[in-house]
Amino acid sequence: SGKKTEYRIFKQHMYGGPMGLGDPYYRDLSKMEEDPMIPQRMRDITRTQLCRDLVREFSECSKNNGFSMVINCQQEKNCMVQCQKEWMEKTQFVEAVKEEYLNERSHYRQTGIKQTRYKRGKFIERDMENDPPLDSNGNYRPQKPKGWDETYTDGPPSWASFKYD
Repeated sequence: SGKKTEYRIFKQHMYGGPMGLGDPYYRDLSKMEEDPMIPQRMRDITRTQLCRDLVREFSECSKNNGFSMVINCQQEKNCMVQCQKEWMEKTQFVEAVKEEYLNERSHYRQTGIKQTRYKRGKFIERDMENDPPLDSNGNYRPQKPKGWDETYTDGPPSWASFKYD
């Protein structure tokens, strides 16, 4: 017959889409995305955005106490860990972080615009002034992907369930 059959390792949703980067409408998470990616992102968000003051206090205490910080900074550490734990246990926060990631992935698959989250292993902090992490009810707001407003001038795409304001 002379016709070659193409075999692929990954599922079809990872190849299709308008840019050949995957289907933007596919909104499930792989095992690798579900764990460890989403929990790591949650830890980074709590550390850099939601528990900043407590992280700063623990960091200062550690800096000032050197090796004795293990003994002298217990209260600061416990407060920081408690803050992060409380956020990690909130269903709304977990779902918002997943939505944020899925919007970035779908946006990349739709446009080819990649959202850089880490630079040389360091989490890139959000612009807290222009894009606050909490809404008026104190819930976490997913961060808008780069190029979002310029790309979707007629409103958000149908695959996005969070409406950025």
